[in-house]
Amino acid sequence: MFCDEPILKVYLGVVEDDDVYSHNAFVDCYHDIAYHCTEGYRIVLETENFAISLSSKGVTKQKKEELQEKEGEWLQNGIEVFGEDEPSWVLFETTLFVGERLRSVASADGIYLAQFDDFVLKIIPHERGDDIQGLYNQDDFSPNRVYGCERHIKRSCPLCGGTGEIYMDFVGDYSVSCRTCKKSTYAVMCLADAIENWNEGLLNCDVSGATVE
Repeated sequence: MFCDEPILKVYLGVVEDDDVYSHNAFVDCYHDIAYHCTEGYRIVLETENFAISLSSKGVTKQKKEELQEKEGEWLQNGIEVFGEDEPSWVLFETTLFVGERLRSVASADGIYLAQFDDFVLKIIPHERGDDIQGLYNQDDFSPNRVYGCERHIKRSCPLCGGTGEIYMDFVGDYSVSCRTCKKSTYAVMCLADAIENWNEGLLNCDVSGATVE
């Protein structure tokens, strides 16, 4: 076991002075579960006692109290709190990783394989300056299936007993819909909210006409 402690928090390490329009890191949970990144970018997974960094150089573990921002780096909290009367913004990476344990790490053909409890994450390094392409659809309006967070779906469809599936639409909003009857939650900006709506049985949409890529 690489680390037997469950992940409690997630941070995204980004280079502060980079061009905001450049693409230097991308979490792909639509075709595969993979983290594409160049040097200077990382995902930090915090447990009770450790901080685990996923980067283009692989996976490292250090004591939590030793974690600090590197020169020119900003560690973005995976949950952004705006105020007492405003809901928190939960980043996708927080929903993906929190609660998981990192069981093992291996490497093959320049790619690192991180085995978590419920999924394997590929870490795919890219050269500094590479333009890492994000999600591309032939039909700009098609939703995409989202993988890796199925464990958070705690109930079957209340209407037909079918299985819930997670989708992201063309503007980056999330919903959960039934594989069988195609009834769905409303699309919302945070995946955690969409999953909560499904688990509460709030299915107010019909997505039977959607073409998924």
